[in-house]
Formats: sequence, C-alpha cells, structure tokens
Amino acid sequence: MPLCPSCQTPFAEGARFCPACGAAAVAPAGPAADPWIGQVVNGKFRILSLLGEGGMGRVYKAKHLTLERSVVLKMLHRGLTADPSVAHRFHREAKAASRLVHPHSIQVLDFGEAEDGTLFMAMEYLSGRDLARILEKAGPMPEDRIVRIGAQILEALGEAHAHGVIHRDLKPENVMVEDRRNEPDHVTVLDFGIAKISDPGSGEGTLTQAGFVCGTPQYMSPEQARGKELDPRSDLYSMGVILYQMATARLPFEADTPVGFLTKHLTEPPAPLRERNPRLAISPRLEGLIGKALAKEPRDRPASADSMREELLACLQAGPRPAGPPGAAAAPPRRSAAVPLAVAAAVVVAGGGVGAWLAMGKKDANPAGTAAGTPTAAAGPAPAATPAAGPTPEATTTPTATATPTPTANPVPPPAPTARPPARRDPAKARALFAQAEEKRRALETEAAIKLYLRAEQADPDLHEVHKKLGQCYQLVGDIPRAREQYRRYLASRPADADKIQASLDLLR
Repeated sequence: MPLCPSCQTPFAEGARFCPACGAAAVAPAGPAADPWIGQVVNGKFRILSLLGEGGMGRVYKAKHLTLERSVVLKMLHRGLTADPSVAHRFHREAKAASRLVHPHSIQVLDFGEAEDGTLFMAMEYLSGRDLARILEKAGPMPEDRIVRIGAQILEALGEAHAHGVIHRDLKPENVMVEDRRNEPDHVTVLDFGIAKISDPGSGEGTLTQAGFVCGTPQYMSPEQARGKELDPRSDLYSMGVILYQMATARLPFEADTPVGFLTKHLTEPPAPLRERNPRLAISPRLEGLIGKALAKEPRDRPASADSMREELLACLQAGPRPAGPPGAAAAPPRRSAAVPLAVAAAVVVAGGGVGAWLAMGKKDANPAGTAAGTPTAAAGPAPAATPAAGPTPEATTTPTATATPTPTANPVPPPAPTARPPARRDPAKARALFAQAEEKRRALETEAAIKLYLRAEQADPDLHEVHKKLGQCYQLVGDIPRAREQYRRYLASRPADADKIQASLDLLR
C-alpha cells in the first residue's frame, strides 16, 4: 500500500489525493522506486522513508505499529543474506548492540527476519544531528563543549568495553548530538555494525580473520590498520582523532586515498594542533591528552575509557590556553623522520568502511610508541637553570635557627629494626574487600576495583576467585600480561568454570 509523500498516511491504490491531509497522492514509480517503502516488516514496522544506504544495507525511518513510535530499521541487502558469514555478522551486530543499555548508547529494540527472509534490526529514532554535520558548520569548538561531548562518548565506550564490545568504527558520523530539555549536547553513540565481541566465555570465535581490517581509515588506530587483534585502547585512539578534529575542525592526517590514511596512522606523528589551527584556544592539559590518545602504541594511551574521561573532565580546571600564532606559547614539537614502509593493500570500500590487508616491511622506528612531536600532559617549558650555590643577601643577614645544628656529645643510635610478623589471614576481611571490589567493578571504576581485589588477596590468599576477577579487570584496561597471569593462577585452583576461563586465556594468546 503506497504512502502519502506529505504525511506518510497509507492510501488506497489509484487514489489521487491523501484522505488525511489532501496532498497529491503520487506514489514513487520507475526504477528509482524503493520496494520497501510502505511495506510492513515482521508484522510490526511500517517503513516510511529511506534515511541512508551503505555497503551492507539500507537504513529506513519506520513506525512501530503497536507502540506508535518512530524507529530506525536497518535492512541487510537481500543479496547478502545468502552468505552465512555476513548473516552471522549481522546477528552479532544486533546481539552486541542489544547488550548496551546506557543513556549514551543507541537502544536496540528488536531484530529478526522480514517475511522474505531479509534480516533487519530496529533501533530508537533520534532527532538530532551527527557530530560530523555539526563540525562542518561550527568549526573548531570551545574547550567546554569539547569536554562535554567527549566525556559522554567516553561514557558510552566505557559501558561497551565493560561488556566486551569494541566499537572499531568510532567517528563523528556515528555520534548523534541533540538538545534535550535542560541538557544541551546530549550524545548517543551509534552503529556497532562492525563491533567485535570479545566476551570471555561467549563460546564464539572472533568474527574477523587476522589481517583483515574493518573501519574508517581516517579514524583507525595503527594496530587496526595492521589487522592486529584489538583491545579497548583502539577505540581511545579513534577518540583522540575525534577530539583533535573538534579542537581544530581538521584531521591529524591528510591523504587522498584510504591506504594513504592507513600509512600515516602507522608511520607519521600527527600534525601539531596549532599547525592545523593557528588560533587554537585549549588548555595544555587537553592538548596533552589528545597527544596521549594518539600514541602509536596502545600502552602509551590512557588505560581505559573511564580513566580517559576523568582526564578529560580535569582539563576544565586548567582553563583554556590563550589563542596566538604558532609557537607563541610553546616551541613547536619535533617531528620524526618518515619510516620506510612497504605496503601491499587491497582496499574494499563498503559505505564508510574499508577492508585492507597490510604487509609491513619494517616495524615502527619509534619503539616507545609515542608519536614524536605530540605534546603530553607532562609537557611544558624546560625548568630554569639553577643558579650556582653562594651566599645571598637574605642568607647573610637573616640566619635561620637550623643553620648550624649543635652536635650531641653521645648520640644515641637508632633501635635495631625488628622483623615484621607475617600478616594474619583474615577471610572475613577478604570477603568484605571482595564485595567492595565487586561494587567498584560494576560501577566501571576498574582501577579502584583492582586495588581492592589485591587487598582481598593479601587478606586471604586462598580466596581464588580474586584471580579471575583481577584477570577480567586487567583485560579490560588492556594489561594483557597481568590478565594472563591472573587467569593462570585461577586455573591452578581447579575451579568449576575452568573451561570458560581457559577459553579466555586462549583468546588473549
């Protein structure tokens, strides 16, 4: 049944005018007609209009007939449904996104198959604008708005990472911003379409093969460009690119091709922010955090989305840096020489994504992983030279009481150190600390949880469950060696869930 092009009310075939609003009832015709417009999917959703299209499918605005609310339907291209791997990816997307119940994550309402077998996913409809469009019109943002929007994105990432989901395609187009009542710039993170589920014990292997890269080249982390296994800090690199773009309205790297972007992420330091925006007016702390997030090596980035959010919020205390010409406030960072690189790439562009295989000729010449020339939070002017020791006017005229201590005739030696008695085992205290750690972990305060788990272990070394929880926490913050060590210690206790933990350990290898 066709829909009115004005009010979207269904009307009878052959009708010339809409019975609801009186508009001319001319249904689309010809090869450009979309067969889904006006159709009811799964007996629940009437499709109203096309919102967009990508390599995997089309996105429509629809109406939930029972709830009478607008929704977004993502429909997989019919020709792809026959491919079991693609269909499996689509189900994984829906499953990953449906886990995330958070004010700053898109809400998945339903997923399944249409009457003809086409796979679909229904999500909440948002009326705001994506961050990419805002940046096109607003240009560089003031620091308070950068922090306000960035902190909400990091909240959504923290929730996703806590559920074992890495976004892998974080970019301004996937960040919706809308003004709500008493809440300007409310953020919702969209599209976990190529999210990687790394849930220990899910019983499922990784969806993508090693060496295959999915994402958007302008925002990819170096390890993602190499096709390596990812942890949550890959999303933090993409977050660094977004913060850089919000501060300068430009990207840290410029290239004409997807492979060009990937190569620069791998080999070049980002352009100094003031080179991109000579009138930059952000605090040194924010400038340093952006540089830290854009480090080539994951270990040099913030440890987690939660800790990066805390660092971002702390930037407001520093206040903005006065705008000025490049180099006025600080010397321009040193840029490293380009690293020779042999890249053999096959690029497959699908919507905003890209698949690429990169064969590396050499490793980065910067083993520490920090981008040369990128300011860090500790960066600042060199300390002034200390003057040579000598008398000062104050020293010669104002002696202090402690300037010439009086020696004692018979100094008393300090008492000999005594051996500290071994700590007593306290299972009750260990259980109380363990319960506190669990609360911190559920509240996504991972670092605080780790400290409490370690104290619980000290109080009762036989509380073996501590090792499993520590393994999960270390895995979440990206400390893979410690995660492996804790999982091994837990397995040594022969727990009932050994198979599940062994699977997690195998995944980390």
